[in-house]
Parts: sequence; C-alpha cells; structure tokens
Amino acid sequence: MMVDAGSGKLVQSGNVIALTIEALTVGGAERMLVAMANEFDRLGWQVHMVCLTQAGELADELNDGIVLHVLNKRPGLDLKLPGNLHRCIREINPICVNSHLWVANTWTRIALYFSRFKVVATEHSRDTWKPWHYRQIDRLLALRTAALVSVSSDTADFYREEVGLDDALLRVINNGVDTALYADGSGAQLRKQWLGVDESTDTAEGFQSDATSTRQVVLGTVGRLVPAKNHNRLMDALHLLVNDPDLHAYVIKLVVVGDGSEQPAIADYVASLGLQDHVVFTGTRHDIPDVLAAFDLFVLSSDREGHPLTALEAQAAGTPVVLTDAGGSSEAVARLGERRGGALVERSSEALAEALRELILDPVLRQQCADFARTFALTHFDQKQMVERYATLFENIGG
Repeated sequence: MMVDAGSGKLVQSGNVIALTIEALTVGGAERMLVAMANEFDRLGWQVHMVCLTQAGELADELNDGIVLHVLNKRPGLDLKLPGNLHRCIREINPICVNSHLWVANTWTRIALYFSRFKVVATEHSRDTWKPWHYRQIDRLLALRTAALVSVSSDTADFYREEVGLDDALLRVINNGVDTALYADGSGAQLRKQWLGVDESTDTAEGFQSDATSTRQVVLGTVGRLVPAKNHNRLMDALHLLVNDPDLHAYVIKLVVVGDGSEQPAIADYVASLGLQDHVVFTGTRHDIPDVLAAFDLFVLSSDREGHPLTALEAQAAGTPVVLTDAGGSSEAVARLGERRGGALVERSSEALAEALRELILDPVLRQQCADFARTFALTHFDQKQMVERYATLFENIGG
C-alpha cells in the first residue's frame, strides 16, 4: 500500500477488495476470513480488512500486507457507523465489498445502500435464530446486494425457502482450508499425553505398550463450547461407548479443544456421568494440525453447522470424521461412490455412539476412511479453490 502524503488517501493499483466483519474474534467464520484474506494477499490483491467493533484476537494472524481498519462501533444502534463505514470504503475504493455474518452484512449494506459500491454478503449458517423482522431486513437489503454467498447448499436453501431471497442472487461457495498445513501435523506426543503414557516406560496404565495400539483410542472435537455444538450429546455417546461390553478392553479418551460459555456446565455434566477419567479439556490451542493428527476420530455433535472448517481440517490431517447431520455438515464429509472420509449420522447420542463404535472396532475400515479423507481433502477442500471462486465472483461483479 502507498499513501498520498498530500491527501492521506490511498493510491492503489491492481485489484482491491474490502472485507468487512464485526470483529476477528475466535470462531469458524472469522478463521476462514483471515485465511481467505491472507490468500488474496498472497495472490497480489490489495486487501483491506474492516472490523466494525474491534480487531479481535485473530487480527494478529493477518499478513503484513493487509490493511486493517477498526471503526470502533458502539454497542447496539450506532447511528454514526453508516457514515464512518461509507467514508472508509470510499477511501479504499474496492472493486466490491465482501461482508461476513449478520452484523457486518446488515451494516455494510445499509452504509452502502445508495453508493456505487457493490456488496457481496456471505452467510455462514442456516440462521434459524433470526426473528421475522431480521428476515424482513434481509429481504429489503437484498435489493442492494450484488450476490449472497452461502457456504453450503443447506444455507442457500434456508435463504431461498425461509427468508424468501431470489435464487438468482444466491451463490454456493464451500469453505476451504490450508490442507497442506493440516496434512503436515504430528500427533505422537499429544497421543501419549492424553492416553496417560509414561514416557520412561512408554506404557499406559494396564494396557499395551504401543501408544498407537488399536485398543487405545483418542476421540476429539475442536470448536467453541456453545449450545449449538451440543457437547452433552457427545458426552452421552461417550457414556454409551465406555459402558459397551465389546469395548471394555479399550482405553477411550475424548479430548475437547476450545473455550466457551458452556464449559462449566459441560464439565459438570461429565462429572455427573462419571466420565472424568475419559474426558480431557484443553482450552484453546494453537497447534491444531498436531491436535488433529493425534485424534483417531474427529467428532461434531452439533445441532447447527454452516460448513465446519474443523471437519475439513481433520480429514486433511488424515483423521476420519463422525458428524451429526446439522446444516452444511453433509457437505463436509469426503465421499466418492462408496468411499467415505467418515460418517454422517442423525442428531442423537445413540447414532453417534454406533458410528464411533463401528470405527473403533474395525481399525482396517478406520484406516481406509483416513486414507481416503486425506486424499479427497487435498483435492476438494483446499482454500485455494475457495479463493479462486470468490475472486471470479468479485471480478465479475466489479467489472
């Protein structure tokens, strides 16, 4: 970026894009947006990240070449925000503006409603929580929306069928991840730690000495500890597994990675089920490639998902997934013909437990799923494909 010393305005060349979001706090959509911004920057675009309220923790992960704007929106209805945002976008002068999630999607389109700038809004989930007046706002703002990107077909169906948006407005662009990064993880040490392996003897209590034994199983989940993820369902499934007579000879550990408002309640529920020796809470971690490589199976027990990044990352790491059929999760399981990178099950603890049980008891099937998941992810889940589709959309709209 160059700055005109006389006017203070940006002097630009090449493609310029402005990305808007409420804040880059920890979350799947926010992580995706940071990765997307960095990839656009790598490709030579001039990228401007506009955070409406605060920068957020993930802002530190933006490439140095990305310009960060923080507008310090006040809580609630901030009548100064539309003017501030309009001025910011006018100075950036992008080919179009791409907003993400409800707050930024709403305020960005309000601020630019009567401007020449075109807005591409991205929705990351089936937002059934929206009351009728929010849906009416979405319909009104659609009149000044160049395109609405949904991260899954399920999300697009929601905005078509329940919000009432025109099908011609909708585009589906699945999320993508840095598959090479996750394929390069090393989980051996974390497995030993979570299985309780004594480094001096390399044995786990009362079990085989090989820390990678098929009778020592590490299940794992990564994400925010919030109601939509329904971790209690996962604990119920775990309770079924540890009390299954066919699995009594197995060491089964469930590793829960992430923080959130539900953590105390989930810990209490684990204690009520007597599962304290089987569950490890790690909090937020920054070595996710290694974490995913340490899991034998990755699990999501969600009630609602957009297009879960962690499931894509797990498969890139060669870890099979078991996901509840929640929103866009059906598009996050590698599949080709009869081959699968895991299982998609109904939203019940019994269905989760049954799918996990099958994969635990059949290590050959588990390895086949792992090998296919990694191969498929490298080809179909990479973020480069996602960015290419966004770039084509931005150029077509901006042209």
